[in-house]
Amino acid sequence: MSAQENTLPPFETRATASGFLTDAEMDRLIEEHASIVKEGQLGGGGADQRVRRSRVAFLGTEPRYRWLYERVWAAAQECNRLFFNVDISAVEGNLQLARYDSSDQGFYDWHTDFAGFRPLRKISVSVQLSRAEDYEGGDLELLFGNRPEPMERTRGAFIAFPSFVLHRVTPVTRGTRWSLVAWVLGNRWRWRSDPPGYRDQRAG
Repeated sequence: MSAQENTLPPFETRATASGFLTDAEMDRLIEEHASIVKEGQLGGGGADQRVRRSRVAFLGTEPRYRWLYERVWAAAQECNRLFFNVDISAVEGNLQLARYDSSDQGFYDWHTDFAGFRPLRKISVSVQLSRAEDYEGGDLELLFGNRPEPMERTRGAFIAFPSFVLHRVTPVTRGTRWSLVAWVLGNRWRWRSDPPGYRDQRAG
């Protein structure tokens, strides 16, 4: 192990912070996009209500969203410095505003944000836009071991975790849950060096 590795912080499974957005900012995001949300798709494309029931709107890189991208990037860099210390380079250019409704028990079953079609995603971010008392169910849960761990529900909470971690949103049973989701990109996950026997297997 190098001297540099000895000075790095431990690799954490998640990072949280409060007050990422103001009430006025969150109210405006919801009000401006509530009428344009569409059925949420799966990561590989297509919809399957057995896996996901939600409605989403994507916020591109237009100038009107620059402030939001800049704030996500600043927070992601600080979280990465303190908790993950992986290679990151930018926020993916499609912030997602998601709505989960009790009318159809909106949910999103276990999944990761990292797969063959998204190999550059390093850190996933979820921001709670709804007040905890305005809905029941709808917990963001991460799975690190053998038991799901519910994340912070406070409005404005910023939650970051490695994109390869399994996570889900449990069914909303009352009210509506809104969230803002972002993905932070970086160099592709890779071995620091070939694992034992890898070259031999590849060669023969």
